[in-house]
Amino acid sequence: MNDLKIRLMGVVLLAIGMVLGWHGVLRPLEKAWSGVSEVNYQPNAFLLVPASLIFGLGFALYGERLNYRNAEKQTLTALGWVMFAVVALLTAGGFWYFKQQLSAIGYQSTR
Repeated sequence: MNDLKIRLMGVVLLAIGMVLGWHGVLRPLEKAWSGVSEVNYQPNAFLLVPASLIFGLGFALYGERLNYRNAEKQTLTALGWVMFAVVALLTAGGFWYFKQQLSAIGYQSTR
């Protein structure tokens, strides 16, 4: 039963990641492509989207068997470090790509 709850949590994380990705990343890009004068976005979406998608996918596929942390020592395992590294790379890459797309269209950042 616990494994099922973890897998369902993974599915919920995937759904959250997709909604945040659409609302926080794709929607501002669509507005920019349509030519609005100002585009607002939340930079924290670039961290939350990859984190929820990577961990959601892991929990949904592996459930309890996703050995990303050592609960006794309260440390990450090698898999946990790899997952966080992937999240960090996707965060940096996604934000860079987003800024490049806005710049190519002609928008200037005020942040």
